[in-house]
Amino acid sequence: MEYLNEISLYVILDIPLLEKLGKNPEYIMRETYFSGARMFQLRHKEADEGEIYRIAKRLLPIAKELGALFIINDSLSVALASNSDGVHLGETDLPLAVARKLVEKFHSGQDFIIGASVSSLEIALRAQKQGATYLGYGSIFETRTKDNPIPGSIEELKSIIDSVDIPTFAIGGINEQNVNQIVNAGCRKVCVASGIIARKNPGKSAQEIYDILNKS
Repeated sequence: MEYLNEISLYVILDIPLLEKLGKNPEYIMRETYFSGARMFQLRHKEADEGEIYRIAKRLLPIAKELGALFIINDSLSVALASNSDGVHLGETDLPLAVARKLVEKFHSGQDFIIGASVSSLEIALRAQKQGATYLGYGSIFETRTKDNPIPGSIEELKSIIDSVDIPTFAIGGINEQNVNQIVNAGCRKVCVASGIIARKNPGKSAQEIYDILNKS
């Protein structure tokens, strides 16, 4: 999707973290959209698919109203059933090639997004070959929103960007203090969770990150 090439800020709506902080995802979506976010990922590692589906149906109309993309973490079935824009799959989730075949069988449009978490250049190249629409590489920095993250590096991020033809987002522990390191590696796309949603002013933090990503 050409639109993905224009997106620099991708926000993860980590529902357990938001609930712990007493914040609702609707608020985060609106605040960060007007600060440059154009893509949201619904992530709820503690819920079953029924609950994730219900949350998706609640939030998807907001994404459509704003003109933002809405992605479901892990669950292809929920992404398809809720008519979301796509799914994001981890390295241990449904194989990408299988997911792409299921999308071709059960989704009428040609623009369904399949994002893939990758932790190395080798895996990134394989994910692209198997039909990933975009990549999420990390964890670049230390993060508390993912259990046992595989550490990444700025150097490998640069290698991936230089080697693949699909959009690549840096992910993991990114905030306004360290995003310059991502930009210096030649990457102007980031996926952020706590670095935005856990801040006192999510909109302000999102704007600061967005401005750094898009400075000339």
